[in-house]
Amino acid sequence: MELQGHIGRFQRQCLGLLSRFGGSDRLRQFKFQDDNVEGDKVSKKDEIELAMQQICANVMEYCQSLMLQSSPTFQHAVCLFTPSLSETVNRDGPRQDTQAPVVPYWRLPGLGIIVYLLKQSANDFFSYYDSHRQSVSKLQNVDQLPPDEIKELCQSVMPAGVDKISTAQKYVLARRRLVKVINNRAKLLSLCSFIIETCLFILWRHLEYYLLHCMPTDSQDSLFASRTLFKSRRLQDSFASETNLDFRSGLAIVSQHDLDQLQADAINAFGESLQKKLLDIEGLYSKVRSRYSFIQALVRRIRGLLRISRN
Repeated sequence: MELQGHIGRFQRQCLGLLSRFGGSDRLRQFKFQDDNVEGDKVSKKDEIELAMQQICANVMEYCQSLMLQSSPTFQHAVCLFTPSLSETVNRDGPRQDTQAPVVPYWRLPGLGIIVYLLKQSANDFFSYYDSHRQSVSKLQNVDQLPPDEIKELCQSVMPAGVDKISTAQKYVLARRRLVKVINNRAKLLSLCSFIIETCLFILWRHLEYYLLHCMPTDSQDSLFASRTLFKSRRLQDSFASETNLDFRSGLAIVSQHDLDQLQADAINAFGESLQKKLLDIEGLYSKVRSRYSFIQALVRRIRGLLRISRN
């Protein structure tokens, strides 16, 4: 029991990293680092951004592994996220830079953090893609870049003394910086593509369970529903092993209103514009890299789930 308690605490804290390093909270991390980093801030920012994306990718991979190992069937799925999209609804409001409320470590985050991370990663992908394409173009035509831009590229490699080196040395430093940017953006594109695909998988598995197999506790068969939910929460059983954290009961109480609200919010959040972005990403990156991608299939399945009426 003590071991299960430690495992459960570790799992919850891993999920909490998504709120800290994904989405708008990441801006606070950048500002904090900018205020505390001296010297080459441009390169440091690139390293920090890459580290944050890597953390999100690692947590998403961990979530996917937990679901695949612990959920033999859709009817007995392990749900790592509650059926709430409040995180993405709140953050998509008029103040998108507002810090998300801190979720206590003993409480599961809502599915909204996955949708928000999905949207954020899609936007990041196009930003990285444009930066990568521009850097490649500059590298191919570095001799034609204006002197001010050459100087700026050199300063990111050598903060002081750029004016004292020869023009040939400046071009060498500019090329070195562009190669570094290209490699950085390539890694970020790979991480974003992975995060997007994993977010879609987790969103699909949760919606599959909540909209098709979950029996609300306020239904006529509430007693049977409670037993079903109790049996299907093996992972949450380990989360609730500590006596002072009634974690399991908090997750098992899913009302019909919760499920209806989930479907309504998901329809709004997973709209046509987001779907088009995701399909464009698959076309721009995944197929070009000769890597099998399931973005289109997952988008199609999620879209089909949201069209199903629960009445």
